[in-house]
Amino acid sequence: MGKRVLFFLNNLNRTGSETLLFNFIQELHKTQKISIGIVLMEKGGELVPEIPSTIPVFYLDFHFKWLDKIAFHLGKDIIGQQLEKIQKQFKADSWYLNTIAHLGLLRYKKQFSIHTYVHIHELLYNFESLKADEFDLLKNECDHLIACSGLVEDLFKPYFKNKITIINSTVNQKELVDVVNRNKSNPSKGKLKIVSSGTICYRKGTDLFLEVAQLLSKETYEFIWLGKFANNAYSEIIKLKNAQTNSVQFLQTNTQKEYLEILAQADLFLSTSREESMGLVMQEAVTFHIPIVALNSGGASLIVNSQNGVICYDHRPEEIVKAIEKIKLEKKGQSILPFQYQQEIEKFVSLFN
Repeated sequence: MGKRVLFFLNNLNRTGSETLLFNFIQELHKTQKISIGIVLMEKGGELVPEIPSTIPVFYLDFHFKWLDKIAFHLGKDIIGQQLEKIQKQFKADSWYLNTIAHLGLLRYKKQFSIHTYVHIHELLYNFESLKADEFDLLKNECDHLIACSGLVEDLFKPYFKNKITIINSTVNQKELVDVVNRNKSNPSKGKLKIVSSGTICYRKGTDLFLEVAQLLSKETYEFIWLGKFANNAYSEIIKLKNAQTNSVQFLQTNTQKEYLEILAQADLFLSTSREESMGLVMQEAVTFHIPIVALNSGGASLIVNSQNGVICYDHRPEEIVKAIEKIKLEKKGQSILPFQYQQEIEKFVSLFN
């Protein structure tokens, strides 16, 4: 085989960025031209059992024991020692970091003489949580930046001196439709189902989704959010607010099949994201011909058009309600996406040739 590439991911749960890269990795693995290894920061990810047996998996442990903490204060580099063991075993030529979550690892670039890729799925809001020195590492130690959309490229182009490649985040429409067709359930009747999906957080606008649900009649509309509550105060506030009216059903699906079946029954997909670099969940909705109402989040403009929905430029809940009531729910949206899955995979595979 040719190059040896280590892919660094968080835990391989079914988040959009991790599912996307895992699908790309599997396609790259099929070419048998690249030796692939995967490094995870946490155990127990839902997609881990699907990793091909011929791909070695390593774990980088950030949960330090008290002996590790003592060693750290005595000057030992605990993370560096773990990376050294992984490198000795796998002998990687390149590291591929998915998302900005672990940019601190770029400080080891020179020590291991490796080529570095960083796949950016985030826009400006996410960078509030990134330390300034880690951003400097991104600028100075990343050899090749992978942008999930033209919006991300536009963010970095003025000051990133190395190569940038756009590999648009996109969904495998055929696979999504096949899953639902294999497991068809009876469509609901009566209330109009308004669905949203994603991490329950401020950036995704879960609070706005809840406020919209509280403004519309329960006799006419049913609001469903597909996503996980995080262990933070924002999630707790959302739970307490929803408990007053029970306007939204928060559902945590256990499998992709279960998630897609619920999504496919929606009458309308409501994206309340305040900022999106692309919008995989909107692409899933388009696949199932579900009309979309989306806030002007950046990424919405890449997906939503007059054929499949409407972009709402006013973020006030009352104005979002007007957009929902205005759109013709009986008219199914067009299922054509601007970016094709196979073309983006081919771009990804060509990175390593």
